Amino acid sequence: MRHPELAAWLQEHRESLIALCEQGEAVDVTLIYNILATARTGRVDQLDSTIGQAAYRAVGQEIPLDRLLRKPQRIKEVIWEELKRDELPPPQTLALIEAAEPIFSRISQVAMRSYFEASQQMQDVLASEIARLHGESERRVMDRTADLARANIELSKLEKARTDFISIAAHELKTPLTLIQGYTNMLHEMGLEGDGVAGSDHIVEGILQGTERLSAIVEDMLDVSVIDTNALSLRIEEVPLSHAVSLVVGQNAHTIGERQLIVHVGDVDSLPSIQFDARRLHQILTHLLNNAIKYTPDGGEVFVEGRVVSGDHAETGGGQFVELIIRDTGIGIAPEDRERIFEKFYRVGKSTLHSSGQVKFMGAGPGLGLPIARGLAEAHGGRLWAESPGHDEINCPGSTFHLVLPVRAIPKPGITVTWVESPARGEDQGGAS
Repeated sequence: MRHPELAAWLQEHRESLIALCEQGEAVDVTLIYNILATARTGRVDQLDSTIGQAAYRAVGQEIPLDRLLRKPQRIKEVIWEELKRDELPPPQTLALIEAAEPIFSRISQVAMRSYFEASQQMQDVLASEIARLHGESERRVMDRTADLARANIELSKLEKARTDFISIAAHELKTPLTLIQGYTNMLHEMGLEGDGVAGSDHIVEGILQGTERLSAIVEDMLDVSVIDTNALSLRIEEVPLSHAVSLVVGQNAHTIGERQLIVHVGDVDSLPSIQFDARRLHQILTHLLNNAIKYTPDGGEVFVEGRVVSGDHAETGGGQFVELIIRDTGIGIAPEDRERIFEKFYRVGKSTLHSSGQVKFMGAGPGLGLPIARGLAEAHGGRLWAESPGHDEINCPGSTFHLVLPVRAIPKPGITVTWVESPARGEDQGGAS
């Protein structure tokens, strides 16, 4: 590529070429010097280096290749214009053009090759970075997954420890409580027979009420324990719902009268008998009625209604179900509490309050009644949920509890079940399972 004649001409017209180039698109002056040096020495090292660096910068700045090639193209156009203006003899002009053409051809080739190499390198770097970030993300996900697994194991251990504590504490409390109740009953009988201390009747009655309340709490703790550990033992038989409802309402008659409440019981006599553990059904209904009484102000109303729903009912599966609806005119339930009230030990009122009775208006309690009711309902294949417009202690919007129970029991897997034979069941049912 060495051409002294072209080098001499470029050196002579260098300043005018630069001036002409600057009138158009900006041109790197270094490129003009490199073209001059290549024509003078025949070496392309510096020329290739300059073009290569320009190509790498263009890729980094996301400049298109055609825009990169405009620089040497502009210099080429300026040289032709200057040659025509110089009015050289045609043979000399042609010789200069032929000498310059390989240089510009090389510039284009190097520019394109360097541009594509730079693009490929950048893609490789980008792919490597993506792979690194992906690997880092996967590692972090694995670390977090391991952390969550460890946390879940710890939570399971804590939950088991809590359940074990409840079970052990309840059993340990039950023995001395039984002794207290026994001796208190003896004192009560002695008072009735005239052998007791004068004026001690109200003291004995107070002890009896306290031990009965404590006994109920201990029984609830035991029930929560067996429900949590799926250790329930059910004795399923045919149970008339109307009788179960009437029994629970009757047993609470004194409290209902004391609180000046009115309990309306709908036509439950038309409801069919269901397969259920009678004692557990009594517990469910007692907890639901006590809850309605507890959160309804004095002089309010409680409604107990029932209906038969078929398998196409939105809240049930296949088969026939009975839905009991316990509605009150109480303080209602806030939307965020409608599910929380079924969590163990959750209380809507202040947690600092002590247990003050099962049916005292808004009295504090251990927060076990509704969780037990739901757990027992689900153990038989039923459901329990609450509805309410909201919580308002002034306007009392009320709450509605829906208890849906299967006519034919669907015991939860893993529960020990004893089926009690009855004429309605026939001979198709087995014994204990």
